Amino acid sequence: MPRTHNDYAYQVRAAAELVGLAGHDVYLAALSAESTFAFGGPGIVGTLSVGGTAVLADSVHDVPGADDDGHADGLGGQESAAWLSAVGRERVTITSLTPGCARRLVDVLPAAQADLSSLRLVQICGEALPRETAERLSARLGCRLQPVFGLPEGLLVMTRPEDPDETVLATHGRPLSPDDEIRIVDADGQDVPEGEPGELLARGPYTVRGHYREPDRNALAFTPEGYVRSGVLARRDPAGNVVVTGPLEGAGGGRHDR
Repeated sequence: MPRTHNDYAYQVRAAAELVGLAGHDVYLAALSAESTFAFGGPGIVGTLSVGGTAVLADSVHDVPGADDDGHADGLGGQESAAWLSAVGRERVTITSLTPGCARRLVDVLPAAQADLSSLRLVQICGEALPRETAERLSARLGCRLQPVFGLPEGLLVMTRPEDPDETVLATHGRPLSPDDEIRIVDADGQDVPEGEPGELLARGPYTVRGHYREPDRNALAFTPEGYVRSGVLARRDPAGNVVVTGPLEGAGGGRHDR
């Protein structure tokens, strides 16, 4: 993906400011370090940029729900004891999980002997959690959840710490930057009415503008106005919050970051 250092620098600074990162924060990288979320959403780089501490999981088996190939899908794998221990030992304040990891934690937390009192924010990265699961997870972790959705091309959508519970439980929030531009369009490229599903298009200060010397690929991946075609279905609520509902039919299972 042809993203620049400036793209990432802008994203990291904006995400760190949005979640209120400070020098006393400790971020646990429980997802692959090169993922959009663990790398800079605000992730490892965002935490280090404000003088905080980044903790890397020793192996994929420290991630709740990770299987032997490192896929954190929540469908089996090692127990979550190592992850829970790391949170308590390192006094972790913020971390990122996939929905699969989150679902597994809901099941294991009631029997876990772990000190999670340092946690203040857990990002759920990718598809939305069912409302009941999100409510149970937040209560059992004793902290705020933050749904996050991202494109490999750059766009990040996330809830804000001050958002009401309804926004956190029912949406992915709003684009990271006030300069992000998004559209939700039908198969003909026309904007759909508010609340109706359509393909999510995006352009902005940290989203790629095109692939280097690949005009044919760019013609498919971008609109003539420079919006990247996400390949995912979404809708927007009256407050401007985005709800990602799944891959666009015929888009190869979607291209969003997971």
